[in-house]
Amino acid sequence: MATTRAVAFADGADLLLGGGLTASGTTAAVVRIVIAGDTSTAIGRLAYPVHDAGGASLGGRNLVFGGGSAIAEAWVQTAGPPTSATGPGALPAPRADLAAVPVGTQVIIVGGGAAGRADPRVLATTDGVHYRVVARLPIAVRYAAVAAFDGRVFVVGGTSAAGDVAAIQIVDPGAGTARIVGRLGSARSHAAALAIGGEIVIAGGRHGGLALDTMITVDPSTFRVSSAGRLPLALSDAAAVMVGGVGYLLGGEDRGPLTTILSISPT
Repeated sequence: MATTRAVAFADGADLLLGGGLTASGTTAAVVRIVIAGDTSTAIGRLAYPVHDAGGASLGGRNLVFGGGSAIAEAWVQTAGPPTSATGPGALPAPRADLAAVPVGTQVIIVGGGAAGRADPRVLATTDGVHYRVVARLPIAVRYAAVAAFDGRVFVVGGTSAAGDVAAIQIVDPGAGTARIVGRLGSARSHAAALAIGGEIVIAGGRHGGLALDTMITVDPSTFRVSSAGRLPLALSDAAAVMVGGVGYLLGGEDRGPLTTILSISPT
């Protein structure tokens, strides 16, 4: 099914896709995708349908943080297997358009907000129940491309109160800091980020309201930005996940939701 703005998880050699937007609206479906067999099977449902949520695995559970349907919500849900249900707790406040990434034994919640306003607070949780503020973004953004590398969280681009931004921000949860370390060549939002082969790969997204087919990389040591080729098609808002050192982009959108699954391998 064509799906955009969903969350994705690795489940062994397979992929799980949860929630998102389809042609029929926001979905609660949780689907297993077997890469080797090129098949997909519905395995359960979220307790509440959401899109634009954050997804990360924590303590053996696949957690879906926030998101919403008509409005932003604070729900934390689990996305099977084998079943789907409400999660262990809730975010301190409703938040959609966010990202959630594991860093060590905790999950970092960054970006997003509610009522169209970005929340600068960067949250950390070790159990999905209790949260603490570890830093504040210098530029509060929604729809940023976010990936973790070597204990730091890269927050690339996104949409601020002033529009799309080109800033590269880094959160260091251990030090409790967030800073701007560089800039993209042009503003980009709604992109996917993956840590592949020692680099942060930023794929697709939007510029000027149009979907992009370009990929760029950010060197995590020097913060240098380089061109990394093109995707087979322009897309934004794809769910991104790593399996066995290979990155996958699931669904996304151009003029509508997409059915594609793209792989990105280290060069």
